[in-house]
Amino acid sequence: MEDQRVQTLLPNSFEDDPSLGTVERFPTVLHARASFSFDINPESLQRALVSALASLRANPKPMEITLADRDGYLKGQLTFRLGIGNGDSFDILDSREEERVLNRIENRGPFNMLDLALQLHYALGDSTRHKVHEDHYFFRLVFQPGRVEVLVHHLKGVRRVEPDELVRLIIEELNVELIRNRYGVVELEAVEIT
Repeated sequence: MEDQRVQTLLPNSFEDDPSLGTVERFPTVLHARASFSFDINPESLQRALVSALASLRANPKPMEITLADRDGYLKGQLTFRLGIGNGDSFDILDSREEERVLNRIENRGPFNMLDLALQLHYALGDSTRHKVHEDHYFFRLVFQPGRVEVLVHHLKGVRRVEPDELVRLIIEELNVELIRNRYGVVELEAVEIT
């Protein structure tokens, strides 16, 4: 009897989880706005976006990093930890969550809005152990016919990657995925730091 009660409280599928994709309180202060246009169906675009985010998570990017106590630029790398909105928080976008989001798109159609959390982790390539502060961003993607509006909030960090650079990086990764799937690329219409 108790097992049945616990099962009814836990979401078993996307039908039981109507908040998947969005958070209830997205920040009102924006640090960047952008928009891009697309010429494919929204389901294909969103599947490619989820795959692009998984690729960002799996493949560190080389990056030159500066530190306050060292002169010049040091070789390092940028890695991502990603989350997808789910009511009052973000679920870590790992391979299991990625599959759940893709199933939701396939079975219920594309999202109207998608909220993402991005933690940018920086590491140095040398043998010294420096703790390099990370950046935390929230993204809201609002899907319209043929167009996506991107709202960016920088939650904390020193902005080693500026909001407009991050938008361009995600668009670049999305275009790699679209080309891989033989679709046309998306075109960045505007990026504005606010």
